[in-house]
Amino acid sequence: MKIKNSFLVVNFLLILFVITALLAPISAEAAPTKVKIQSPPVAASLPLLWIEESGQLEDLVDLDIRLSSDHQRALTLINKNEIDMMVTGVNVGAKAYNKGMNLKLLNVNTWGIDYLLTNEFKADSWSDLEGKTLSLPLKGGPLDFLARYFLENNDLDPENDVDLIYRPLPNGARFFMTGQVDSIILPEPLVTVNLLNNENAHLSMDIQKEWGKLNDGEERIPFVGLFVSEDFAYDYPQKVKLLNGLYMKGIEWVNNNPKEAAELASKHFDMPAKVLEKSFDRVNLNYYSESETTELIDLYFSEILKIYPELLGGKMPNENFYY
Repeated sequence: MKIKNSFLVVNFLLILFVITALLAPISAEAAPTKVKIQSPPVAASLPLLWIEESGQLEDLVDLDIRLSSDHQRALTLINKNEIDMMVTGVNVGAKAYNKGMNLKLLNVNTWGIDYLLTNEFKADSWSDLEGKTLSLPLKGGPLDFLARYFLENNDLDPENDVDLIYRPLPNGARFFMTGQVDSIILPEPLVTVNLLNNENAHLSMDIQKEWGKLNDGEERIPFVGLFVSEDFAYDYPQKVKLLNGLYMKGIEWVNNNPKEAAELASKHFDMPAKVLEKSFDRVNLNYYSESETTELIDLYFSEILKIYPELLGGKMPNENFYY
Protein backbone atom coordinates (compact mmCIF):
# COMPACT_ATOMS: atom_id res chain seq x y z
CA MET A 1 0.00 0.00 0.00
CA LYS A 2 2.87 2.35 0.87
CA ILE A 3 4.57 1.52 -2.43
CA LYS A 4 1.33 2.24 -4.29
CA ASN A 5 0.89 5.52 -2.45
CA SER A 6 4.50 6.49 -3.14
CA PHE A 7 3.98 5.69 -6.80
CA LEU A 8 0.88 7.90 -6.88
CA VAL A 9 2.73 10.75 -5.16
CA VAL A 10 5.65 10.54 -7.61
CA ASN A 11 3.26 10.51 -10.55
CA PHE A 12 1.35 13.48 -9.14
CA LEU A 13 4.57 15.46 -8.65
CA LEU A 14 5.73 14.57 -12.17
CA ILE A 15 2.43 15.71 -13.68
CA LEU A 16 2.56 18.91 -11.58
CA PHE A 17 6.10 19.60 -12.81
CA VAL A 18 5.10 19.15 -16.47
CA ILE A 19 2.04 21.40 -16.08
CA THR A 20 4.13 24.04 -14.34
CA ALA A 21 6.73 23.92 -17.10
CA LEU A 22 4.08 24.24 -19.79
CA LEU A 23 2.34 27.14 -18.08
CA ALA A 24 5.50 29.07 -17.25
CA PRO A 25 5.72 30.93 -20.60
CA ILE A 26 1.99 31.68 -20.46
CA SER A 27 2.34 33.10 -16.95
CA ALA A 28 5.28 35.21 -18.07
CA GLU A 29 3.22 36.50 -20.99
CA ALA A 30 0.22 37.18 -18.74
CA ALA A 31 2.10 39.21 -16.13
CA PRO A 32 2.07 43.00 -16.60
CA THR A 33 5.18 43.96 -18.54
CA LYS A 34 6.77 47.38 -18.81
CA VAL A 35 7.32 48.25 -22.47
CA LYS A 36 9.72 51.12 -23.09
CA ILE A 37 9.15 52.94 -26.40
CA GLN A 38 10.92 55.97 -27.89
CA SER A 39 9.27 58.05 -30.61
CA PRO A 40 9.70 61.51 -32.05
CA PRO A 41 6.71 63.81 -31.47
CA VAL A 42 5.03 62.98 -34.78
CA ALA A 43 1.69 61.52 -35.88
CA ALA A 44 3.09 57.98 -35.63
CA SER A 45 3.32 58.33 -31.84
CA LEU A 46 -0.40 59.11 -31.46
CA PRO A 47 -1.65 55.50 -31.66
CA LEU A 48 0.78 54.64 -28.84
CA LEU A 49 -0.35 57.59 -26.74
CA TRP A 50 -3.97 56.59 -27.39
CA ILE A 51 -3.26 53.02 -26.21
CA GLU A 52 -1.60 54.38 -23.07
CA GLU A 53 -4.27 56.93 -22.18
CA SER A 54 -7.25 54.73 -23.03
CA GLY A 55 -5.93 52.09 -20.61
CA GLN A 56 -6.65 49.17 -22.91
CA LEU A 57 -3.50 47.29 -21.93
CA GLU A 58 -3.09 48.27 -18.31
CA ASP A 59 -3.58 44.69 -17.03
CA LEU A 60 -1.00 43.31 -19.47
CA VAL A 61 1.38 46.09 -20.43
CA ASP A 62 2.67 49.23 -18.74
CA LEU A 63 3.66 51.56 -21.57
CA ASP A 64 6.58 53.90 -20.97
CA ILE A 65 6.54 56.27 -23.96
CA ARG A 66 9.48 58.63 -24.33
CA LEU A 67 9.10 61.42 -26.88
CA SER A 68 12.44 62.36 -28.40
CA SER A 69 13.73 63.14 -31.90
CA ASP A 70 17.14 61.63 -31.15
CA HIS A 71 16.93 58.61 -33.48
CA GLN A 72 20.58 57.64 -33.07
CA ARG A 73 20.22 57.42 -29.30
CA ALA A 74 17.09 55.31 -29.72
CA LEU A 75 19.00 52.91 -31.97
CA THR A 76 21.74 52.60 -29.37
CA LEU A 77 19.19 51.97 -26.61
CA ILE A 78 17.22 49.35 -28.54
CA ASN A 79 20.42 47.55 -29.49
CA LYS A 80 21.31 47.35 -25.77
CA ASN A 81 17.74 46.28 -24.85
CA GLU A 82 17.34 49.45 -22.78
CA ILE A 83 14.19 50.23 -24.76
CA ASP A 84 11.91 47.66 -26.40
CA MET A 85 10.40 49.54 -29.34
CA MET A 86 11.08 52.69 -31.34
CA VAL A 87 9.49 54.81 -34.05
CA THR A 88 11.88 55.91 -36.78
CA GLY A 89 12.37 56.15 -40.53
CA VAL A 90 11.95 52.83 -42.33
CA ASN A 91 15.26 53.31 -44.12
CA VAL A 92 16.94 54.26 -40.82
CA GLY A 93 15.81 50.96 -39.32
CA ALA A 94 16.88 49.04 -42.44
CA LYS A 95 20.38 50.53 -42.32
CA ALA A 96 20.67 49.66 -38.62
CA TYR A 97 19.44 46.12 -39.30
CA ASN A 98 21.96 45.68 -42.13
CA LYS A 99 24.69 46.69 -39.66
CA GLY A 100 23.63 43.87 -37.33
CA MET A 101 21.50 45.82 -34.86
CA ASN A 102 18.91 44.13 -32.67
CA LEU A 103 15.60 45.21 -34.24
CA LYS A 104 12.79 44.17 -36.57
CA LEU A 105 10.17 46.16 -38.48
CA LEU A 106 6.80 45.67 -36.81
CA ASN A 107 4.74 47.92 -39.08
CA VAL A 108 4.87 50.89 -41.46
CA ASN A 109 2.43 53.59 -40.45
CA THR A 110 3.27 56.90 -42.18
CA TRP A 111 3.08 57.13 -45.99
CA GLY A 112 2.77 60.85 -46.63
CA ILE A 113 4.03 63.76 -44.54
CA ASP A 114 6.53 65.89 -46.56
CA TYR A 115 6.11 69.01 -48.72
CA LEU A 116 8.24 71.55 -50.57
CA LEU A 117 7.74 75.12 -49.36
CA THR A 118 9.15 78.14 -51.18
CA ASN A 119 9.78 81.71 -50.06
CA GLU A 120 8.26 84.60 -52.05
CA PHE A 121 7.82 82.52 -55.20
CA LYS A 122 5.85 79.46 -56.33
CA ALA A 123 7.79 76.54 -57.78
CA ASP A 124 5.71 74.80 -60.43
CA SER A 125 8.54 72.45 -61.34
CA TRP A 126 11.89 71.41 -59.91
CA SER A 127 13.66 73.52 -62.53
CA ASP A 128 12.29 76.58 -60.70
CA LEU A 129 14.79 75.79 -57.91
CA GLU A 130 17.80 76.22 -60.20
CA GLY A 131 20.24 78.69 -58.64
CA LYS A 132 18.31 78.79 -55.37
CA THR A 133 18.92 77.43 -51.86
CA LEU A 134 17.09 74.31 -50.67
CA SER A 135 17.16 73.47 -46.96
CA LEU A 136 17.13 69.81 -45.88
CA PRO A 137 17.25 68.41 -42.32
CA LEU A 138 20.06 65.87 -42.65
CA LYS A 139 22.75 65.01 -45.18
CA GLY A 140 22.29 61.35 -46.00
CA GLY A 141 18.75 61.32 -44.64
CA PRO A 142 15.56 60.29 -46.48
CA LEU A 143 14.68 63.86 -47.51
CA ASP A 144 18.20 64.31 -48.87
CA PHE A 145 17.65 61.21 -51.01
CA LEU A 146 14.23 62.39 -52.20
CA ALA A 147 15.48 65.88 -53.08
CA ARG A 148 18.37 64.46 -55.11
CA TYR A 149 16.07 61.85 -56.67
CA PHE A 150 13.60 64.49 -57.90
CA LEU A 151 16.29 66.92 -59.03
CA GLU A 152 18.15 64.26 -61.02
CA ASN A 153 14.95 62.98 -62.61
CA ASN A 154 14.18 66.54 -63.69
CA ASP A 155 17.58 67.05 -65.37
CA LEU A 156 19.16 69.05 -62.56
CA ASP A 157 22.53 68.41 -60.93
CA PRO A 158 22.04 68.47 -57.12
CA GLU A 159 25.68 69.44 -56.60
CA ASN A 160 25.79 72.38 -59.00
CA ASP A 161 22.34 73.55 -60.04
CA VAL A 162 20.84 73.89 -56.54
CA ASP A 163 22.53 75.03 -53.31
CA LEU A 164 21.67 72.31 -50.78
CA ILE A 165 21.86 73.47 -47.17
CA TYR A 166 21.60 71.06 -44.23
CA ARG A 167 20.06 72.24 -40.97
CA PRO A 168 18.35 69.98 -38.43
CA LEU A 169 14.67 70.45 -37.69
CA PRO A 170 13.23 72.71 -36.40
CA ASN A 171 16.24 75.04 -36.98
CA GLY A 172 15.83 74.76 -40.73
CA ALA A 173 12.16 75.69 -40.42
CA ARG A 174 13.09 78.83 -38.45
CA PHE A 175 15.68 79.86 -41.04
CA PHE A 176 13.09 79.42 -43.78
CA MET A 177 10.49 81.40 -41.83
CA THR A 178 12.88 84.33 -41.51
CA GLY A 179 13.59 84.30 -45.25
CA GLN A 180 17.19 83.08 -45.04
CA VAL A 181 16.64 80.23 -47.52
CA ASP A 182 14.61 80.10 -50.73
CA SER A 183 13.02 76.69 -50.25
CA ILE A 184 12.74 73.81 -47.81
CA ILE A 185 11.31 70.29 -47.62
CA LEU A 186 9.43 69.91 -44.35
CA PRO A 187 7.23 67.31 -42.66
CA GLU A 188 3.92 68.08 -41.02
CA PRO A 189 3.08 69.73 -38.63
CA LEU A 190 5.96 72.12 -39.43
CA VAL A 191 4.43 72.72 -42.87
CA THR A 192 1.22 74.04 -41.30
CA VAL A 193 3.13 76.10 -38.72
CA ASN A 194 5.13 77.81 -41.49
CA LEU A 195 2.13 78.46 -43.70
CA LEU A 196 0.23 80.02 -40.81
CA ASN A 197 3.10 82.21 -39.64
CA ASN A 198 4.94 83.15 -42.81
CA GLU A 199 2.94 85.16 -45.32
CA ASN A 200 5.70 84.71 -47.91
CA ALA A 201 5.58 80.91 -47.78
CA HIS A 202 4.04 78.92 -50.62
CA LEU A 203 3.21 75.24 -50.58
CA SER A 204 4.75 74.43 -53.96
CA MET A 205 4.88 70.66 -54.14
CA ASP A 206 3.44 67.57 -52.52
CA ILE A 207 6.44 65.21 -52.24
CA GLN A 208 4.14 62.18 -52.38
CA LYS A 209 2.59 63.32 -55.68
CA GLU A 210 6.07 63.95 -57.07
CA TRP A 211 6.98 60.36 -56.15
CA GLY A 212 3.87 59.14 -57.92
CA LYS A 213 4.83 60.96 -61.13
CA LEU A 214 7.97 58.81 -61.34
CA ASN A 215 6.47 55.54 -60.08
CA ASP A 216 3.36 54.80 -62.15
CA GLY A 217 1.07 56.90 -59.96
CA GLU A 218 2.04 55.19 -56.68
CA GLU A 219 2.14 58.06 -54.18
CA ARG A 220 2.64 56.07 -50.96
CA ILE A 221 6.17 56.33 -49.57
CA PRO A 222 7.01 54.08 -46.58
CA PHE A 223 8.44 56.85 -44.41
CA VAL A 224 7.98 55.84 -40.77
CA GLY A 225 7.78 52.49 -39.02
CA LEU A 226 7.41 50.96 -35.58
CA PHE A 227 10.37 48.74 -34.72
CA VAL A 228 10.72 46.14 -31.98
CA SER A 229 13.79 44.70 -30.29
CA GLU A 230 14.37 41.19 -31.60
CA ASP A 231 14.98 39.94 -28.05
CA PHE A 232 11.76 41.48 -26.73
CA ALA A 233 9.80 40.04 -29.66
CA TYR A 234 11.20 36.60 -28.86
CA ASP A 235 10.42 36.84 -25.14
CA TYR A 236 6.92 38.32 -25.47
CA PRO A 237 5.46 37.34 -28.86
CA GLN A 238 1.83 37.49 -27.76
CA LYS A 239 2.19 40.93 -26.22
CA VAL A 240 3.97 42.23 -29.31
CA LYS A 241 1.14 40.95 -31.53
CA LEU A 242 -1.47 42.41 -29.20
CA LEU A 243 0.28 45.78 -29.05
CA ASN A 244 0.66 45.86 -32.83
CA GLY A 245 -3.04 45.06 -33.28
CA LEU A 246 -4.01 47.85 -30.92
CA TYR A 247 -1.64 50.19 -32.74
CA MET A 248 -3.68 49.55 -35.91
CA LYS A 249 -6.84 50.40 -33.98
CA GLY A 250 -5.08 53.53 -32.77
CA ILE A 251 -4.43 54.57 -36.38
CA GLU A 252 -8.15 54.18 -37.09
CA TRP A 253 -8.98 56.22 -33.98
CA VAL A 254 -6.69 59.07 -35.06
CA ASN A 255 -8.17 59.13 -38.57
CA ASN A 256 -11.77 58.95 -37.33
CA ASN A 257 -11.33 61.43 -34.46
CA PRO A 258 -9.01 64.22 -35.71
CA LYS A 259 -10.20 66.77 -33.14
CA GLU A 260 -9.62 64.44 -30.18
CA ALA A 261 -6.35 63.21 -31.69
CA ALA A 262 -5.15 66.81 -32.07
CA GLU A 263 -5.99 67.50 -28.42
CA LEU A 264 -4.05 64.40 -27.38
CA ALA A 265 -1.09 65.49 -29.52
CA SER A 266 -1.24 69.02 -28.13
CA LYS A 267 -0.77 67.67 -24.58
CA HIS A 268 2.50 66.02 -25.58
CA PHE A 269 3.87 68.03 -28.54
CA ASP A 270 3.69 71.54 -27.04
CA MET A 271 1.74 72.79 -30.07
CA PRO A 272 -1.81 74.19 -30.44
CA ALA A 273 -4.49 71.56 -31.12
CA LYS A 274 -5.99 73.62 -33.97
CA VAL A 275 -2.64 73.66 -35.80
CA LEU A 276 -2.19 69.92 -35.32
CA GLU A 277 -5.72 69.13 -36.49
CA LYS A 278 -5.18 71.20 -39.63
CA SER A 279 -1.89 69.38 -40.30
CA PHE A 280 -3.63 65.98 -40.29
CA ASP A 281 -5.12 66.78 -43.71
CA ARG A 282 -1.63 66.39 -45.19
CA VAL A 283 -0.57 63.27 -43.26
CA ASN A 284 -1.21 59.76 -44.54
CA LEU A 285 -1.23 57.73 -41.31
CA ASN A 286 -2.40 54.31 -42.40
CA TYR A 287 -1.66 50.59 -42.57
CA TYR A 288 -1.80 48.10 -45.41
CA SER A 289 -1.49 44.35 -45.83
CA GLU A 290 1.87 42.70 -45.22
CA SER A 291 2.35 41.85 -48.91
CA GLU A 292 1.39 45.35 -50.06
CA THR A 293 3.66 46.96 -47.48
CA THR A 294 6.61 44.79 -48.50
CA GLU A 295 6.04 45.62 -52.16
CA LEU A 296 6.01 49.36 -51.43
CA ILE A 297 9.15 49.09 -49.31
CA ASP A 298 10.92 47.16 -52.08
CA LEU A 299 10.05 49.91 -54.57
CA TYR A 300 11.32 52.64 -52.23
CA PHE A 301 14.51 50.80 -51.30
CA SER A 302 15.32 49.83 -54.89
CA GLU A 303 15.26 53.52 -55.88
CA ILE A 304 17.43 54.45 -52.89
CA LEU A 305 20.00 51.80 -53.83
CA LYS A 306 20.34 53.30 -57.32
CA ILE A 307 21.62 56.70 -56.16
CA TYR A 308 22.16 56.59 -52.39
CA PRO A 309 23.05 53.00 -51.31
CA GLU A 310 24.70 54.12 -48.06
CA LEU A 311 21.24 55.19 -46.88
CA LEU A 312 20.45 51.47 -46.48
CA GLY A 313 23.87 50.24 -45.50
CA GLY A 314 24.60 49.26 -49.10
CA LYS A 315 22.04 46.48 -49.59
CA MET A 316 18.43 45.44 -49.42
CA PRO A 317 17.55 43.97 -45.98
CA ASN A 318 16.65 40.27 -46.04
CA GLU A 319 13.32 38.73 -45.03
CA ASN A 320 14.31 38.57 -41.34
CA PHE A 321 14.08 42.37 -41.25
CA TYR A 322 10.30 41.96 -41.08
CA TYR A 323 8.62 40.80 -37.88
